[in-house]
Amino acid sequence: MSEAAKKLLAVLLELPVAERTAMRDALTESLTDGAGDENLTRAEWEDAWAAEVNRRVAELESGAVEAIPHEEVMRRMKEKYG
Repeated sequence: MSEAAKKLLAVLLELPVAERTAMRDALTESLTDGAGDENLTRAEWEDAWAAEVNRRVAELESGAVEAIPHEEVMRRMKEKYG
């Protein structure tokens, strides 16, 4: 994080919770992966994410996918990225 960002963060953290929440929401909405989700309302985005989470949980519970233990993920990341 740049020094400017650190200074800005320090100022933002002094805001009341409601204002920090509004800032978080504005920043979240400013981020997009280019997939068109920037046109979704917050409620639509949350519904879409909840559906994705439910889909992934169902895959795990049905055995369609297998979870990888945290230690294994970290080992692979270390091997790949150092």
